[in-house]
Amino acid sequence: MHNDFDKTELQRWFLDNYECWMCGMNHWNCFHHAVGRGAGDSVCESSILNAVPLNNFICHLQVHGELRTEPNIKRMLQKTMRWLLKQNYQFNQKDIAFIMKYQKYYELDNA
Repeated sequence: MHNDFDKTELQRWFLDNYECWMCGMNHWNCFHHAVGRGAGDSVCESSILNAVPLNNFICHLQVHGELRTEPNIKRMLQKTMRWLLKQNYQFNQKDIAFIMKYQKYYELDNA
């Protein structure tokens, strides 16, 4: 299936990642859109910040509904953000639009 992420950017920024964001095992082989692909005029969902490395058959397709829960969306978006920042990723305009649109997932819980 085609996804709208920039494959060159995915390879560049996730080359050294060996962890499936769902289970932590070294078997990831696809990227999931944490908040979906967007609709209409929205293009910010193709931001690399929306990319979640998963194993397609074990940790993606079989549990897709579980991935779409708010706690999992938040956990995975924050994990992707931490990973990219650790790699010295620089935000572009699409990323900034994504962060602004999905700001609630980046807010820390008051504990």
